[in-house]
Amino acid sequence: LHIAGMDEPQSSEEKQMLASWANKPATAIEIGIRYILDEWSTFTLALEQSWGGPDSQIRADYMYQDLCSWFTKSKKPVKYGEVESFLHEVMEEDFQCEAEDGSIELTTKRLMQLRKDVLENKNFDNLLLMWERARRRQGKKVRANAESRPDQLEEGVVETADDIELVEKYEMEQEEGGDRKNNSANTNNTSNGNEGGRRDMETEEQQPTDAKAQEPLVDEDGFETVTSRKQRRNRRKK
Repeated sequence: LHIAGMDEPQSSEEKQMLASWANKPATAIEIGIRYILDEWSTFTLALEQSWGGPDSQIRADYMYQDLCSWFTKSKKPVKYGEVESFLHEVMEEDFQCEAEDGSIELTTKRLMQLRKDVLENKNFDNLLLMWERARRRQGKKVRANAESRPDQLEEGVVETADDIELVEKYEMEQEEGGDRKNNSANTNNTSNGNEGGRRDMETEEQQPTDAKAQEPLVDEDGFETVTSRKQRRNRRKK
């Protein structure tokens, strides 16, 4: 497989990825949109800090879905000005953020370039670079989680000698700490048993009883109803 503007991939994984994108350009665009949004610092900050309230993730998912549908299914030309206005509208109305740092303009340019590269030029250079950056970000997250709680490493994630040593050290510390705690706990179990039982009963009594208030609203067709931007109005005209 030869991709215009792309050097020969160095790994079989990259070759498979490029072949998949070439065969399914719509999927390639959807993946690229996800990477671009993940690299948009203003947007990710708004999402992480829940500037859109408890439904921030749902609002973000709606924006992603709208962009994917617009960029892959629209029969009309996708115009730069409309995309920029759309992003401004989402940030202002869904996340109460007036992004004046130039990030919306930059994100719009990247989205438009992605669509042109994939659909017109059949060039996946930038998409492959974004894919590689996404892998590195994921690797840093896994490493950070391993350093804080090595026991949380998923099966197959431990790949280096440093990771293995880190896990073994953590397990040894846990075993030594557990032995000390058990020796101390044995002397206190009898005296604290009744008191612990009373605390458990009190905790159960303090649990909220209004479960319905925390349950999502489900309509007669079984779909969950969420509060979104003005009932998720149709921003895009097909």
